[in-house]
Amino acid sequence: MRVAIIGAGFSGMLTAYMIEKKGIDVTIFEKQEHIGGHCRTLLGKDSTIELGTVFCFSEHIKELLLELDVAYTERFTYRNFLDEHYSKVEHLSRENVSALTDELMRLEQILKKYSTALNDVNYGQIHEQLMVPLSDFLKDNQLDLISGLLAPHLSSFGFGDICELQTYYAFNIFNMDTIHSFIRGDRLLFVNEGLSEVINKLSQNISDIRYSIEVKNIETIGNQVKVETEYGSDVFDKVLITTKLPKDVIKDDLYNQAMKKIDTNPYITCAYEVENKNIVTTYYKANLGKKEKIQFFHTFRQNNKTTLVAYAYGSVSKELVNNITADIEASGIRVKHLITAKQWYIFPHLKEQNLTQDFYKEILERQQVSNICLIGSLVSRPAISNLYASIKQFVAQTF
Repeated sequence: MRVAIIGAGFSGMLTAYMIEKKGIDVTIFEKQEHIGGHCRTLLGKDSTIELGTVFCFSEHIKELLLELDVAYTERFTYRNFLDEHYSKVEHLSRENVSALTDELMRLEQILKKYSTALNDVNYGQIHEQLMVPLSDFLKDNQLDLISGLLAPHLSSFGFGDICELQTYYAFNIFNMDTIHSFIRGDRLLFVNEGLSEVINKLSQNISDIRYSIEVKNIETIGNQVKVETEYGSDVFDKVLITTKLPKDVIKDDLYNQAMKKIDTNPYITCAYEVENKNIVTTYYKANLGKKEKIQFFHTFRQNNKTTLVAYAYGSVSKELVNNITADIEASGIRVKHLITAKQWYIFPHLKEQNLTQDFYKEILERQQVSNICLIGSLVSRPAISNLYASIKQFVAQTF
C-alpha cells in the first residue's frame, strides 16, 4: 500500500510517522523548502524562539513527547492586559468574579444541549443555534462576562473577532475544560528545545519527504489516486490532505467546493530582542480582533537575553511591522532590534455565509468511501493536543 500526504506541518508529519510505524509506504509533499508548518523554532547561541505554536495543553500530547523522547516542562504563565492608553487593566474586575462563576455554571448547562456537536475531536454535524456569531450567542444568553473573558484569547490566538467567529468554532476551541484552565491559570506545556524538535524527531522516522514540491493536481484513477506536480506524477492508494489547496487542484466536486469555501486568517509574528527586564505575556484589549493591530506578545528569557514575539492580523509590510514596534515601545519596553517578521495563514474555517449544518458531516461521510481524505486542522480544532488525538483516531480507524 502507498499513501501520499499533502503538507508537512504537524498533522502531516504525525500522520506519516504513525502510518510508517505500521509498515506502510508514505510520501509527503511539502511546497515549502522546510517542514513543520506552525511548529517553527528559531535557535541561537542564547535563545530558543517559538515563531508559530508556543505552548500546548498537556492533555493527549504528553504521550507523543514521551514516545519521541522529547523533553518538556510545564509551567505557569502570567498575563497582563493593557487598555488603549497602554495602562495595565484587569482582565475582569474583582467585583465580577462571583457573577462570572454564576455565568460559567449557566454556560456549562447551556452547552450540554450541544454536547453531541462539541465533544468529538473532529468537527461534525452543527446545531443550527451554534452557527451564529459568538457575540450574538453570548448576548442572547446574557453571558456578558464570559464574552469579556473569551474575546482576548480567541482574538489573540488568531481565531478572530467574536462578532464574526461562529459559536460552533468558538466552543470547539475553548470548551469548558479549556476555559476553566485559563481562569485557574493552569500550567501549560512547553517543549524545552522548541516544537521544531518534535518535527525533527518525527522526520527521523519518515522515509520519503519531498521538499519544495507543490502539488498541482489530485484525481482518482480507478482504485488509485494520481498526484501531479510540476516535475511529474505518481499514483497512490490513498491521499491525505492536511492543508488548504488552491481551487480545482482536487478533481472531486465535494472536496473542491470545500477548498473554495475554506478561509484562513492572515497573521504575522514579529520577533524582537528587547531590553532584559521582567516582562510577561501581554494582551492589548483595545485591539482585539482588529486587522493590522498587535493582539498580544509573549517573551522568552534565556541566558540574560530576552526575546519578545508579537502577534497581529494582516500581511507583512514595513508599515505594519513599524506599527507593532511602536505599540511595544509605547508599552514601556525598549526594543533593541527586530529578529524576523513571519507571515502565517492560520485557522482553516468557514465564514458565516458558507457554513452549513452538514458541511463537515458530508466530508466525513465521503471519506468513508473515498481514497482522498481531509485531515488535521481542515476537519478538527487546531490545538496541537487535539490534532494529536484526531490523527491518532484517524490512523487507527483507517489503517
